[in-house]
Amino acid sequence: MQAVIDKADDINYPAKDIIKHIFYGISDWGENILNIKWEQEWNKIYKDQGEVQFDVLPTVRVAADVFKKNDCMNIMDLGCGTGRHSIYLAQQGFKVYATDISLQGLEITKSKAEKLKLSNIEFKQHDMRSIPFENDSLDGILCVWTTGHGMLEGSRENVNEIFRILKPNGVVVIDYVSIDDENYGKGQEIEKDTFINNVEGEENIPHHYFSMDELKELYSSFLKVNITPIDYFFVDNQGDKHTIKAFVIIGIK
Repeated sequence: MQAVIDKADDINYPAKDIIKHIFYGISDWGENILNIKWEQEWNKIYKDQGEVQFDVLPTVRVAADVFKKNDCMNIMDLGCGTGRHSIYLAQQGFKVYATDISLQGLEITKSKAEKLKLSNIEFKQHDMRSIPFENDSLDGILCVWTTGHGMLEGSRENVNEIFRILKPNGVVVIDYVSIDDENYGKGQEIEKDTFINNVEGEENIPHHYFSMDELKELYSSFLKVNITPIDYFFVDNQGDKHTIKAFVIIGIK
């Protein structure tokens, strides 16, 4: 166990080395928000917007390094979207499980993998709050630019599922939007720190914003946890620049 803990100490280095600056290119809510059709919402977004993000996040490059340092080779890209990070991880030699609730996103990912003749990616549609994988079955999980969608209880369910399917000493790299983000407070608050009609293009989707203390509580079951505040810079479809204030978590089960 000590050897694993020693390697786990490597997760401290993103606090220094993770790149802080990452460049990129509703209806009234009510009871129906609790029954949101996630697959339909994301299929519509991917159909209307297509693939709008192409560059690999430096967070993901750090994740690949952390996975390698901790001997993680079977990796789930949870909420893979249109697959830019699934493709990157496969090209790095990992066995990748690209999963998303949107068939539209998965089809885009699959098409890209086929064009690149990548045979080390499997595809699975599912809700991230109910992951159809066995207990203790994965070495690592990547989940970026995904977790802020929904309400706090959904995030809690997601963390519980991540913990369940990770092998002992497995690693998760995941990010969350901070309560210090510029979009916090926009729209209508439907529960503490959760807003609807909050982000343009995702008006029907609740967005929850997280505090450091909230994340510490969510990940209290993990053996080792590093939480690093970072800034993502991104340019929207109109060319306007924005900063996303977030936390990156690297946790070892």
